[in-house]
Amino acid sequence: MKRLTTVASLALMALAGCAAKKDYSAYFAHPPRSILVVPVLNETPTIEAQSVYMTTITQPLAERGFYVFPVFLTEMLLRDLGLPEAGLVHQLPLERFREYFGADAVLFVTISDWSNKYIVIQSSTVVTVSFLLKDTRTGAVLWESIQSAQRDSGNGGGGGLVGMLVAAAVTYAINEMVEIDYRPLAQQANFQAFVTAGTGLPAGPYHPEFGLDKPQYLE
Repeated sequence: MKRLTTVASLALMALAGCAAKKDYSAYFAHPPRSILVVPVLNETPTIEAQSVYMTTITQPLAERGFYVFPVFLTEMLLRDLGLPEAGLVHQLPLERFREYFGADAVLFVTISDWSNKYIVIQSSTVVTVSFLLKDTRTGAVLWESIQSAQRDSGNGGGGGLVGMLVAAAVTYAINEMVEIDYRPLAQQANFQAFVTAGTGLPAGPYHPEFGLDKPQYLE
């Protein structure tokens, strides 16, 4: 019975490994040179999440070797075209983005968590973002990822459990009074998504590793 359990565990681990493997065939069939980042779809009750996040997205994509259209100019142009909301933009046919901007690919970003939670003896600040990169010619999904970044605090303090509870409560109260800086967590989520070897974005045409890192994405 023990042996069967071990075999079953190994099989599940193998399946999990297969499920985590990304398929980059569509990406390398249509490798983008330019990426248009459209307004982020914010599914959280935090209104400022969208505007704060948009300040973090251009640099990591550019550093991966892609031309990135100016995000705030993109948003202004889309508004002029009668698309003032991210929900409407995300429904626009992909060929329209190529027609309007000449972009090779469009990156759709959705924020599903942007919060500060009080969990028993600690507070946790969490940012969860999903990414979907689509080709503007074929409509194919070139790459996708979901990433979370979390910062915990308030789990220290003396006096045993009571001390930890007090410390966590104080930290949470301070966080509620002081504006929390979510940008480092958004930047971390972006880094995890774009740079992680084997699951991130392969180096773009303006990166010194362009083409050289291809084998690690096709293994």
